[in-house]
Amino acid sequence: MPKAFTIDLGATTAKCAFFENMKIKQTFIFKTINKDKILENIAVEAFKIAKENNINMNELDFIGIAVCGIVDNKTGTVIYSTNLGWKNYPAKKELMKLFNNKNVYVLNDAKSAAYGEWAISLKGKPDSMALFTLGTGVGGGAIFDRKLVFGDNTGLPSEPGHGGGFQSECQCSCGLIGCIEPVSSATGIERKLREIGSKSTGPLGKIYSQLNGDIHIIDIADLVKNGDKEVIKIFENSLEPLAKCISVLIHFFDLSMIVIGGGPSNLGEPLIQIIKEKLKNYVLPDFYSRITIRTAQLGNMVGAWGVYKYGIDNLITKK
Repeated sequence: MPKAFTIDLGATTAKCAFFENMKIKQTFIFKTINKDKILENIAVEAFKIAKENNINMNELDFIGIAVCGIVDNKTGTVIYSTNLGWKNYPAKKELMKLFNNKNVYVLNDAKSAAYGEWAISLKGKPDSMALFTLGTGVGGGAIFDRKLVFGDNTGLPSEPGHGGGFQSECQCSCGLIGCIEPVSSATGIERKLREIGSKSTGPLGKIYSQLNGDIHIIDIADLVKNGDKEVIKIFENSLEPLAKCISVLIHFFDLSMIVIGGGPSNLGEPLIQIIKEKLKNYVLPDFYSRITIRTAQLGNMVGAWGVYKYGIDNLITKK
């Protein structure tokens, strides 16, 4: 089974992994707060870690990277990444040069997560699914007819957080009207938790005061688990635009499964139940009764796993 080095490149950290025989051999996390020469600095660290762990970089079959941005998969160019400050950045060419490896695969991070969950966690079943990652924004990827969806027009689909007119509460920074991103993302949910928490006289208000307003989803996990009405209401309102977006996909493509990733997915079944209850209002019974909703299972290494498996499958295809 191919050997590879993969990078899941985010705004603050890069989760890096060496793979061999479908197993993670070594990992390291590289802070990316300094955006200057990110790939060059990661490469230096990778060669250092490889030497310390007796990993021969010349034996790697490919290099894979999952990037938080809009990616042209055919050329390996990152067309735009706000978090990284990249515009038309030739990531594939840079990695080929830095690692002296002609096999480089570049994916959008949400597409990589979708492929990882489907190919590794779900072992290639079902034939169709969509994944939504709730983080700083709302990203996504889809599998259709057992293939990762790249689209037939731009080749860039990975932005389910934008467009659609699904809410009227917040204006999205992208300029479009009604995007789900500013409301249903982890950022949007936490914004609402702080807004309501600042006025709350209940458990949420107490936590808000204890943390001086710096409240995050992990801080109220027990309140969600215990069914705190005030917090559950916040999640219901925040996730309603997401449910509307999901309903369109279900009716149009008859998907078998929806997977929810990102920080809020750590809430597990309580989060899924909220989404399911909201979907009842927007999905026809024949569709609703057969759709499966679940949380992502691969955790922080989902992007690394996704681009690794994608690289393997494409190497096999080439051969």
